[in-house]
Amino acid sequence: MPKRPNILLICTDQQRFDTLGVNGNTICRTEYIDRLAAEGVNFTHAFTVSSLCSPARASLMTGLYPHRHGVIDNTNARDVSQRELREDAVTFSHLLRESGYRTGYVGKWHVGKDNTPLDWGFDDFIAGAGWHEWIPEGVALENESEIRLAYAPEKPMAARVPLPLAEYPEYCRTDDAIELLGSYARDEAPFFMRLDFFGPHYPHYLPDPYATMYEGTEIPPWPNAKAIPEVAHAGEQWLRHRWRAPNDWQACAQLIAYYYGHVTFIDHQVGRVLDAADHLGLAEDTLVIFVSDHGDMTGAHGMLQKGAVSYDELYRIPLVMRWPGKIQAGSTSCEMVRLLDLMPTFLEAAGTPVPENLDASSLVPLLSGNPQTYWPDHIFAEYLGTQKGDTSLKIVRTRNHKLSVNLTEIDELYDLSSDPGESINRIDDPACQEIRHTLSKQLMAWMEQSQDPIKTRFRKRLRL
Repeated sequence: MPKRPNILLICTDQQRFDTLGVNGNTICRTEYIDRLAAEGVNFTHAFTVSSLCSPARASLMTGLYPHRHGVIDNTNARDVSQRELREDAVTFSHLLRESGYRTGYVGKWHVGKDNTPLDWGFDDFIAGAGWHEWIPEGVALENESEIRLAYAPEKPMAARVPLPLAEYPEYCRTDDAIELLGSYARDEAPFFMRLDFFGPHYPHYLPDPYATMYEGTEIPPWPNAKAIPEVAHAGEQWLRHRWRAPNDWQACAQLIAYYYGHVTFIDHQVGRVLDAADHLGLAEDTLVIFVSDHGDMTGAHGMLQKGAVSYDELYRIPLVMRWPGKIQAGSTSCEMVRLLDLMPTFLEAAGTPVPENLDASSLVPLLSGNPQTYWPDHIFAEYLGTQKGDTSLKIVRTRNHKLSVNLTEIDELYDLSSDPGESINRIDDPACQEIRHTLSKQLMAWMEQSQDPIKTRFRKRLRL
């Protein structure tokens, strides 16, 4: 039997696709993730299935859409119908461990309120200190951002923490991952290890040099920063009310400077882990994946944060893989892929049988450069949050168009080939009714195939 590869998954939280140098960013420095792409494959059209942490992460674990696994809200939210994965859920970690893999998890979980990775097939779990906010007792924040936290206006959304980098919890979390990697290197069994960072999720409370690495004055406005629709659906209205970006671009640019600092910090931690894998002699036998659960508005369309909107700032995500001998160095995949596709990818790479009832497809055929005869030219996504201001969304996106349908009043259709910033809603444009109908039929077919419990309500909105 051929030697099975080790698998190392590095996942960030709320990181935009366009933060990477390899994806065209000329300001934010991501030399180690870019190096990973240069040694492997960069997916240019990867998308999350939901712009909320818990639903997206549960889909990554199970290979199912949120309406099938049932985790539709963040599990720490106030009013949640399902705070844990169902007991009968099948996760890739369970299957890998049963097939002989040693499984480890370091960092953010957020797939359940009380259960941990230890309940879902992982042998080792190191949570580490800290959630999103690092405010050590007795230490005053410095260089506070003008933008404040919507849920705690007395606190800034970003600031400098005047403490050594070695005390930063995210730095210590990387130390934990490197130590666990070392223990796995001494074991004969193959391993799956997952390292989840809390960043670059806000608030951005950073030590030097990352707190002062970028200047807001060098960050130009997004092309769609002022693209605010005259009439928007209820979910967008609420998000803009709750997390409105300031009219003054410099205040927004100051926040983005911290956001970029956060991204570069994580990039340097990725570099530390990759260097450790090299030092331990693991690199040649390890499939490495870098991905994020979803993106961040960061001032686009006049909004911050995330919520019940379907813009690419939230749904398009970075995805990079390296697998020596299996993936051609410096290659690019333009196929439409999804976060949940990683679940069967891990299993197929490990030579472990893949369950038949998944919504996901293994990406292994794409890694070899020999894709299947047919690969879908579109992806589906959904937002099913039920907290105050939330609106259910169903999304179908092709390379050139996006249709977003909700259960309130204003649907959206964008021609991405001429309007990549999604600035002009073409939903009622007579010239776009044929593509609208085509996408509507695809969306309805997907809801029927995936046994969507609210498909009947959406059928009326789709005019089918």
